[in-house]
Amino acid sequence: MYIGHKLEEKAIDMKDWNQMNVADRATELLSITTEPRRKQILENFIEHATAECVGDYERLMASCSQKHQRYEVYGRDIDRSSLPQSYQALKKHYYKLIEKNLFNIHTELESLSVGEDSLVLDTITHQLLSGANVLTILGINTEDPEGVYMVSRRLCIIFIFDEDGLGCGEHAYCCGPATKKHLTKISPEQIPKSFRNNPLTGRAA
Repeated sequence: MYIGHKLEEKAIDMKDWNQMNVADRATELLSITTEPRRKQILENFIEHATAECVGDYERLMASCSQKHQRYEVYGRDIDRSSLPQSYQALKKHYYKLIEKNLFNIHTELESLSVGEDSLVLDTITHQLLSGANVLTILGINTEDPEGVYMVSRRLCIIFIFDEDGLGCGEHAYCCGPATKKHLTKISPEQIPKSFRNNPLTGRAA
């Protein structure tokens, strides 16, 4: 699928916030896909994306291959040792992702393509982070460490699948490190409940 135009790298209105957006678009593509292997990949991706969007840790891990994993980030400096390269490392990675409320993401799709071993997203990815996490993760000081910010970045993400159709890696490509121009502060009344009620800790991070 391709929307037919280039998306701008800017924040969306919180009234349009939908953490299920990427799973919904993939479900639409699944409805018109007939080739069995591509359907298998789409079905796994939808399960994975849905579980991640709601912070369902057990369901999320069940969508991932236990045989092998390879996660990569290109386009900015990152310590590769921090990226999971096994199922055991991935379990820790996703637990931390949910525990720290990093799963509050709206994926705005420009295109979605599915092949026999991979699925590719071209996106503007919008992620909600606390001011403290903006500093810890992105190295950017904010005016309000207790506030919530939307980080809006163009990302291309390649999802890799094993012979059983389970996810076995993600390779993300970005256009350099995030800067303050990628941040938009969110007013308290616009912050979604999922950010305030973490499924693992019961609180915001």
